[in-house]
Amino acid sequence: MHENKRFGFAQFRFVVAAILLLAAGLKAHQLSAAPLPPVVQGSVFTPMLELLNDRYFLMVVVVGEILFALVLIAGIWRQWMWLLSLLGFTAFMLVSLIKGLSGESSCHCFGAVTTSPWITTFLDLAIVILLAIFRERIGWKFAFPDRKKLVTVLIAWIVLAGTALFAMLSLKQEPHATLGTEFIGVDGKSTIMLEPERWVDQRFPLWDYVDDKSRSLLEKGEWNIVIGRKQCDECKQLIEKLGTHSTIPVALIEVDDDATDTVYSEPENVPVKGWLTFEPHWLILMPCLIKCRDGVCVSVGDIPAQE
Repeated sequence: MHENKRFGFAQFRFVVAAILLLAAGLKAHQLSAAPLPPVVQGSVFTPMLELLNDRYFLMVVVVGEILFALVLIAGIWRQWMWLLSLLGFTAFMLVSLIKGLSGESSCHCFGAVTTSPWITTFLDLAIVILLAIFRERIGWKFAFPDRKKLVTVLIAWIVLAGTALFAMLSLKQEPHATLGTEFIGVDGKSTIMLEPERWVDQRFPLWDYVDDKSRSLLEKGEWNIVIGRKQCDECKQLIEKLGTHSTIPVALIEVDDDATDTVYSEPENVPVKGWLTFEPHWLILMPCLIKCRDGVCVSVGDIPAQE
């Protein structure tokens, strides 16, 4: 049969395959380099996002994307692969849309490369539209492909997917690695030396350890967050300076082991007070000042100029 020479899925499939391989490679790199960041809590979609953020689920996604891309490159079952590409990128678009609505700062489609879920939503939508334009006629017959192509795809998949899996599985899990250095204290309990200088431009990693009432307020808008203790004179002095030099509201997150609901009394210049969970134990040079905007650390340690 004479094949249409115009640009169509026969050519566009290579673009789709390149995107899939890029996404798979970057996710594999992230999974082999560091623990995954937690998802934003408090959304109706949080349970689903936690499933999608599961390490082993993402490993399956990486292996599947590699196979998908290789089959596209080989041109096997081209009509069916067009349909699967259309359905697949429609699903990717919906996931990115849900992450955007949930307040995620990145879709994590490309691993540790921060990409707004709104950008990937429109990217996936553009690909779906192009796939609809460069459509293939679906033949209901499922012909067996050329054996050489099939064997080549399988060998390449085993090599690439096997390498990716080896790298991803070799990571020693350290669930608190984004917070700082974890060690076992003299009391035999897990203790974390917080390293806030590593948090700049990242989601504030302590959100998952801050009481729910405080977190629901502090994840929105701009805040000067002071980590300290209610008995700390230096913390009180810092809060007073912030009240003078900044119009941004101040919040005090306490690390006292005896913290209770009574910390919600309204002290002067501190509209919000909360506390960290008692486990694990926390070590930090106090007071520690962190400026957050919409749940993301903007700066650490400096008293802002008049704002």
